[in-house]
Amino acid sequence: MKKTIIMAFCAALCLSLCGCDNSGSSSSDTSKPSSSTPADNSTPSDSGSSSETKTVSEKAEQVLSEVEFPGMVEVTADKLNVYFGIDENDVEEFSAYICGSGAAPDEFGIFVAKDSDAAKRIKDALDARVESQYTTFESYTPDAMYRFDDDFVEQNGNTVIYAICDNNEKAKEILK
Repeated sequence: MKKTIIMAFCAALCLSLCGCDNSGSSSSDTSKPSSSTPADNSTPSDSGSSSETKTVSEKAEQVLSEVEFPGMVEVTADKLNVYFGIDENDVEEFSAYICGSGAAPDEFGIFVAKDSDAAKRIKDALDARVESQYTTFESYTPDAMYRFDDDFVEQNGNTVIYAICDNNEKAKEILK
């Protein structure tokens, strides 16, 4: 009995550690509420010699690999409203990451809306999110406020991108 309890505890501990992986990569595709195809308005890659169109997930993975972040966790469709105030029915496809510990304001995302009205609502929600993060971190971690100097929320057609990080310019270049 004692060995069974210890084994169960060890298994739970191992699973919890695996669930806290901050590498930024994800093997599941839970961030796509209803679409498994890339967005029509994805842009060709600006880096490398390939002229292939990058998907939303590929752009997010590139941001994670080329921009320095604290431990990031992927936001799933069921948490869109919790973190961003975004109705998942407005989203065709997305990929978003936030600082897993909540100790830093770092986050970014790319959202493809179902239509132009939904894109406007997503942009408004992200504008509010950035303002809320600014207010929260202004007194919490004043030394991290430089990350807001060139943060951005941009809408291009039905696609909305945003970032708060050490290198917002690089994140924007990749996400566009």
